[in-house]
Amino acid sequence: MRISDIVGIIKINFIFGFIVIFILSIIMIIGYFIVYKKLIGGRKRIKLRQIIIATMFIGYIIMVIGVTFLNRRSGIYGSANFLFLSTYIEAWNSFNLRNWQFIILNILLFIPLGIFLPVIHKKFNKKIRTLFVSLIITLMIECLQYLTGFGIFDIDDIFNNILGTVVGYSIKMSIAEILSKQKNNMLNVFMYLFPTLVILTAFIGIFTYYNLREFGNLSSAYSYRVNMRNAEIFTCLEFSGDRYEVPIYKAPTYNSETAKKFAIDFFKKLNINLDSFETIDYSDTSIYWIRGEPSYNIWVNYLDGSYRYEEFQSLDKEVKEMDVNKDIIIRKLEQYSIDVPSNAVFSSSDTGNFELTVDMKIKDDLLVDGILSCTYYSDGKIRYISNNLVTYKKVKDIEIISEMEAYEKLITGKFKLSNSSNNINTIYITKVILDYMIDSKGFLQPVYLFHTLINDEETTIVIPAM
Repeated sequence: MRISDIVGIIKINFIFGFIVIFILSIIMIIGYFIVYKKLIGGRKRIKLRQIIIATMFIGYIIMVIGVTFLNRRSGIYGSANFLFLSTYIEAWNSFNLRNWQFIILNILLFIPLGIFLPVIHKKFNKKIRTLFVSLIITLMIECLQYLTGFGIFDIDDIFNNILGTVVGYSIKMSIAEILSKQKNNMLNVFMYLFPTLVILTAFIGIFTYYNLREFGNLSSAYSYRVNMRNAEIFTCLEFSGDRYEVPIYKAPTYNSETAKKFAIDFFKKLNINLDSFETIDYSDTSIYWIRGEPSYNIWVNYLDGSYRYEEFQSLDKEVKEMDVNKDIIIRKLEQYSIDVPSNAVFSSSDTGNFELTVDMKIKDDLLVDGILSCTYYSDGKIRYISNNLVTYKKVKDIEIISEMEAYEKLITGKFKLSNSSNNINTIYITKVILDYMIDSKGFLQPVYLFHTLINDEETTIVIPAM
């Protein structure tokens, strides 16, 4: 999710909140001046400060409702996650900005609540009362999401909302302590700010530690142990207990600047005019558009430099997808500065649609792997290219765990299971091979792939080998 998307969600819900507050204000004005003052003869005055605080709080509650319900589509009813901190572990394993965004936004969403409650009434100066109200509100939200399908009941969401309330309460009470101008109150200020400093330090520590690590994380790593209590494991294989070294490879990773340079160079080589060049940046990819007739776009993935190119044009009826031989496709791809390895396997899935596949081919310190797909037309042009052929460069050799150690991880449930039921009766292991998977920093890391039948269903279990 881009920052602009988040801003857009906030903007939409702000407008919605403003409309609701406007309607409620009219109702309250009528109720106060006509019903309460004239008809009932009430004499109590509403202070301006109370009106402002009430208006802001109502607006905030409406925005929370908008973000947690109105901004979502109904999904699977009755879905729940009771695995505490599993979303943090998933975010760590993938280290995808989108996953961290959801965690951080859930915290930020409840910061205003921790500020508002002590402002609304002095009894909420006691943190236990503020946290109790926060718990009730977040439980209501999670239960409604569970019942309506607008999200799932997630224990981590409750935890993050409570953290947000703690931060808000911490900020409000520390500011109030500073404004009180009492002597020797700096210790109290520090004590109020301490929870916020701990939370902030924890997040800074996570991201700092990740950036200092030599290699990235694998999304295929387990987030929690699979329940193997009732599982029976069978195999005819013998697992080696020997450790040995294997090479680690690195993909040509990009960032927003280098990806943009690649896209510009790509278009220039095709003599495409760049006057209407447009950029759309996401957390892990960028889209570059040149609109017009014809229009072009290219999607560049930061992690491994793979990309997808398309040309959009109103074609004559005579121009159609066309079959040609491998040599013509390779010569045409050279015009796009694509050097296809000589050992690539050529195939055609449909008329004019071709694939060039290279399966883990090593030459010197380079490893080439992936598939390039393209579409050829009868006017001699390629208008679609999906280039996932990546050339990795060797970084170093590293010792990995043995097959037996990987097997021991499997039997103790230290693997990621895609089947959410997590109900395993039997596992039959048919084969184990050493393979590679790309990590969150663009390194190809070794993994053991256990080909199994779990409850008679074919399943591949991934065990990281480093």
